[in-house]
Amino acid sequence: MRHSRPSFTWPDAPRWRAFGKFTGLFHVFFFPIYFGCGYLAERAGRTFGLYAKWELHIPLVPWMIWPYLTLFSLFQLPLLHMQPRQIAALSRQSTASLLLAGLAFLAVPTHAGFAPVAIEGFHRPIFDLLGSVDTAHNLTPSLHVTFSALILLGCANLTSRRLAWFYRFWLLLLSISTVLVHQHHLLDVIGGLLLAQLMRRAFPLGA
Repeated sequence: MRHSRPSFTWPDAPRWRAFGKFTGLFHVFFFPIYFGCGYLAERAGRTFGLYAKWELHIPLVPWMIWPYLTLFSLFQLPLLHMQPRQIAALSRQSTASLLLAGLAFLAVPTHAGFAPVAIEGFHRPIFDLLGSVDTAHNLTPSLHVTFSALILLGCANLTSRRLAWFYRFWLLLLSISTVLVHQHHLLDVIGGLLLAQLMRRAFPLGA
């Protein structure tokens, strides 16, 4: 019989310290790897299109930008669910993911195949801002999906059954959104999920 788990627990001082180390280390690695690889790919001038032709008919769904952007709120969830040693394991998962993805970005720089679509109305400023800060060639694997999977699946294993299913649905919706806002192709999503699973096995959170 499965014992019920609390949905949330209030973070104490050790958890705050572990969370601070996690977020600090994440930013130390993320910015130089992600934007550095994007810069090098731009300079190289040779990229690959890792998508099927039929994917180019997938429509742009502007309102799916909202599930897409929820990634940034996910980074607060470990504070509510994880103990310090689990946050430390999540930090190792994230750092190793960045290093491996960076190697993939350098070895196989990619580009999206979606044709530009004019976005008008309420969502236009959001897409304009996204286009101004995002890189065009760091697509496979999708780190957007990898980080979402590491956090949501990690927290799902540490909470109540009902909330765990909500987190899995959140991951599904967020993964789909990366394609429906034309930021990624299906292979990018699959690669992101596989990378997350590899890191979860290499650096398990524990019970």
